[in-house]
Amino acid sequence: MAEIVANGVRLHVQRLGPKGGAGPESPVVVMVHGMVMDNISSFYFALGNCLAGAGCDVICYDLRGHGRSERTPTGYTMVDSMADLEGLLDALDVRRPVHVVGNSYGATLTLALGLARPERVASLTLIEPPFLIEGLGEEMARSLTQVLAAVTDEEVEEWLANSAGRAVSRITRASQALLKETTIAEDMLATPPFSPEALASLPMPVLAVYGANSDIIDQAEGLAELVPDCTLVVLEQHTHMVLREAADYLRDLLRWWLFRRSEPMPSHQVRGAGFDTPDWVRQMIPPPNLNNGDEPTTSLSAARAGSPAEA
Repeated sequence: MAEIVANGVRLHVQRLGPKGGAGPESPVVVMVHGMVMDNISSFYFALGNCLAGAGCDVICYDLRGHGRSERTPTGYTMVDSMADLEGLLDALDVRRPVHVVGNSYGATLTLALGLARPERVASLTLIEPPFLIEGLGEEMARSLTQVLAAVTDEEVEEWLANSAGRAVSRITRASQALLKETTIAEDMLATPPFSPEALASLPMPVLAVYGANSDIIDQAEGLAELVPDCTLVVLEQHTHMVLREAADYLRDLLRWWLFRRSEPMPSHQVRGAGFDTPDWVRQMIPPPNLNNGDEPTTSLSAARAGSPAEA
């Protein structure tokens, strides 16, 4: 499966299932990636195949304007994104509640879907969700403006032309086009803040994961305090890029969340020397030698998650 028209938009979709196919009891897991410099691949490779192997019916897709999905000139509000996702579920004939896993903006969209359409959601997993009671739209629009400034910087352009690998250059050029040729930044201004009253009545269980070194870590406690059934996990030595930095642990955590929640949460063992966040990640600049094939160690050091009841 490659493309589906949902809410009038052509979306690139990949569906992964266990060997022998998904059964009527297989959890349906929908994965929603982050904005602009992200696409279906981050979830597909990090968690999708693992959860399919564990027995889940996994749906990964490129958001409107991202990856191989259609880049429309308008239609990037939170309401549009929710309509795209619901249209996708309808087109796939998914009628029972789904477990939604979102990263960054995808996590904010996931939370908004749980609030707007709780009957369609079995559980929420929020990885680094930008979450604000006031000024959420302004903050998201400001972040996109910063991204546009970064990807159009003269030094970045020179790096793309002379040093960047083909895949990285393609993703960056697509991001430039998305930010320059669509209303995505303006549409983010229309994102309403979350209502404390609505969050306090959220009926489904929520797993929230943040990096202790994330620039939005100060939002984690507020989310956990408002949502009644929230398990908060904070991973030390990690940044907003938790999905990349701690993929091994997230696989363990999601298997526990979906299948073994009655058992203790998997321990957060330090693997090797732990993950040392590179300076280029903290400074949000292109890394040195990005196209030489080297990968940083993705070992985990986690020291503040507690038990599921501790949220």
